[in-house]
Amino acid sequence: MGEWFTLRNSQTVPLTMELAVEFRDMQPSPTERELDEKRVKFLREKAEAGLLVNFNWSTATLGNQKWRTNGRTSSTMLTGLNGQFPDGLRVHLDEYEVNSLEGLVQLFRQFDPRQSGRTAKDVAGAYQGLYEPLQDVERRSAKLAAEGVKWWRVKVDEQTMPAGDDLYQIFAETALHGFVRFVGDLLDVKTPELRRAPVVAAMHATWLINELQARSFWSQVARGGVEFEDEAPSTVLDCWLKQPKTGVKAGDYYQGCIFAWNAFRRDHSLTKINFKHDKGFTEPAA
Repeated sequence: MGEWFTLRNSQTVPLTMELAVEFRDMQPSPTERELDEKRVKFLREKAEAGLLVNFNWSTATLGNQKWRTNGRTSSTMLTGLNGQFPDGLRVHLDEYEVNSLEGLVQLFRQFDPRQSGRTAKDVAGAYQGLYEPLQDVERRSAKLAAEGVKWWRVKVDEQTMPAGDDLYQIFAETALHGFVRFVGDLLDVKTPELRRAPVVAAMHATWLINELQARSFWSQVARGGVEFEDEAPSTVLDCWLKQPKTGVKAGDYYQGCIFAWNAFRRDHSLTKINFKHDKGFTEPAA
């Protein structure tokens, strides 16, 4: 079955409450997607309408470690039916052996591939979940951090990067973990203006040149700038990012952020953002 995982056993067994509880409480794979209450509710409504069909669940082992790799949502739903457990259903149970943690991700990607429901966020979260320092980072923010790093490497540093879901293998780079955690801490529902790949790319560029000052500058921007200092670079940048725009391209956002950063590092005040980059992107000041 390929180099990443091997099917060791496959069987169809009766669906019982005991089996559902066992699967619900089994050690989850670190690649497992977050439990979505909307999916649980969707399946519960099917159960209440008598529309459930047989389930496909799976486990994976690596050495002496065994994980649940598919079946979390359905087993959670089934154990919460309060006496309405369905009769006559069965579970097709596959038991895999993986050759590495990367094999867990490759196996995860085979269940309900994105055309059938797995989203880019789910796949990114699977890779993210392999690395303990990243496991508590909000997944949407971690995904955006990876995409921002890719944007910088491809558009600014002219590197070649993996395409599609393979991009999220970038979480294996331990040197990036601090930046990913910083982005996770920085971005929340109050900072939608920062949730653009080229803006996060600018964060990454400044982080590479001066991590300590990057933390200070971008934290200011996330708070709306410097209070009572309308011409502070972080204040002007935050205002510019929040303004409605037409005709502003992705590269313009990156350039505008670097323009503000350079003013911040040189202790200059600003009245507007210059985002033109006809001769290439400006280097961030150290």
